[in-house]
Amino acid sequence: MKEFIVSVPTSGGPMDLHGFQPDSHAGRLPAIIVLQEAFGVNPHMKRVCRRVASAGYAAFSPELFHRSGKGLEFGYDEFPKIKPIFAGLTNAMVLEDLQASYGHIAQRPEVDPARIASWGFCMGGWASVFAACELPVAASVSFYGGGMVNPRPGIGFTPIIDRFSSIRCPLLLVYGAKDQGITPADIDAVKARLTSLGKEYEVEIYPDGGHGFFCEDRAAYDRASAEASWTRATGWLAKKLS
Repeated sequence: MKEFIVSVPTSGGPMDLHGFQPDSHAGRLPAIIVLQEAFGVNPHMKRVCRRVASAGYAAFSPELFHRSGKGLEFGYDEFPKIKPIFAGLTNAMVLEDLQASYGHIAQRPEVDPARIASWGFCMGGWASVFAACELPVAASVSFYGGGMVNPRPGIGFTPIIDRFSSIRCPLLLVYGAKDQGITPADIDAVKARLTSLGKEYEVEIYPDGGHGFFCEDRAAYDRASAEASWTRATGWLAKKLS
């Protein structure tokens, strides 16, 4: 597997984009923009990228916290350190980072620009749906993406449900039934809005999953839900990016 880092320009300074690709491939690769949890492009996110690349994709994970520092990673018990970053991170900043990531990936010679998708987790799940609203991605996967319906105190980026009318691609929305931060009412609101707009989407809810159930480094990890959701998401992406 090839692993590398490229720097892409933004108005907030250069942003590192972590790249992962299979060693050999025939023709141009489909690509996935893997969008981080609140803890940075950390070992877990890099393992996700390696799994994505092993499945036959080019994977790229942008450092969405780059305005606060290069290579920032936080422990799962260090959320107080993340709060100031969250407070200063706006929709406009995230959109610029998504656009910069997509623009770089789409022009890479080994990537098929018609087959670029986004896949995000936690705050990255929110960002993945935001990408579907604002970018010409071919598909979008969101794992427990919160904050799409109601504003959250102390967080600078805001709900995007009013942008759903601009969604241009199919969505796969994955949740855990035991998630204390994303309520059934939130999920119902997202579904109702997407349905009213005639958007193509699917929702998968894992009964034993809490928030962060896919991350093997978190206390919330649930192996059965993680394995089932991986199979579900990769199978769905294979169809949408075929």
